[in-house]
Amino acid sequence: MEARIIGLKGCGKTTLVAALAEGRGDGHIATVHVGDSRVRALSDMFQPKKTTFAEFKVREVAWPEASARKGEMERYLDALAGGHVYLHVLRAFDNPILGESIQPAQDLEELDREFLLFDLIRIERAFERVKKAPLSDAGKAALARCQEALEAERPLREVAFDGDQLSFVRGYQFLTLVPQLLIVNTEAGAEWDRSALESAAAGREILAFPFVDALEVSRLSPDEQAEFAEALGLPGPAAEVVTQAAFKELGLISFLTTGSDEVRAWPIHLGETAREAAGAIHSDIERGFIRAEVVHYDEFMRCGSMKVCREQGAFRVEGKDYLVADGDIINFRFNV
Repeated sequence: MEARIIGLKGCGKTTLVAALAEGRGDGHIATVHVGDSRVRALSDMFQPKKTTFAEFKVREVAWPEASARKGEMERYLDALAGGHVYLHVLRAFDNPILGESIQPAQDLEELDREFLLFDLIRIERAFERVKKAPLSDAGKAALARCQEALEAERPLREVAFDGDQLSFVRGYQFLTLVPQLLIVNTEAGAEWDRSALESAAAGREILAFPFVDALEVSRLSPDEQAEFAEALGLPGPAAEVVTQAAFKELGLISFLTTGSDEVRAWPIHLGETAREAAGAIHSDIERGFIRAEVVHYDEFMRCGSMKVCREQGAFRVEGKDYLVADGDIINFRFNV
């Protein structure tokens, strides 16, 4: 999974990257571990040679200056491509350099308008190309539906496309099709209108915390982060709060594998079967799938061991069509 961090100038995008990276970034790009206390607890229990968290990449995309030339704007759009989710940063603190009032709702509406405009321009160009390269009636209908929504100032992520239409539309990399998570950079004592932002957000999830404090917490050891985050009034370590919200936005869950060699979280989409989950580990396991031996994390921690799980009936054997739940600990049996 890849996330793009977007937002207007001076909102704190670089600080958020640093807080999420926990020392693993290079300034504007980072690989972020999905905060998961279950992985840490299992690692403490099994003492494996290796502990692997689910992870995704984040990349800051700087908003072009007002005087940006056409080529710079094109590079901005290219940098947004490939993002599965946008982490949209909004400023709710005084910035003397900008000399502008605190207005996160208006900032959100400004970037929303720009994205709608970008997508409308792409549709116009797509229809122009149809004159040279014929497009199927279904494709024309899908683009026309996109155009109608955008002209009504409705982002494409709110449009219910069927499977074939969605696959077609994704090929155009429309900006308003990408899910967004709104992250407000706050400051103690600074006043901002949350109700106005909630109205402008139109259902998008909002996280709000001081990025400066989150950055300080990120520099501590994992064992200290939760305690200090609570002391500072944060909802939790940034890497944990933001990544879990991003996972939820994308409909992702994690199943777990354990052992003396490795404890690991494996991200999959909600609704995937045991056989599909096996493919996340290796295609051979999916191809030779026999069964999945499953116990949920909560049940495992209650029992304390696989032996007790079996004795108390918490350990289950599931077939290929079993729908994997978030936090399932799974051992796959296969033959190739």
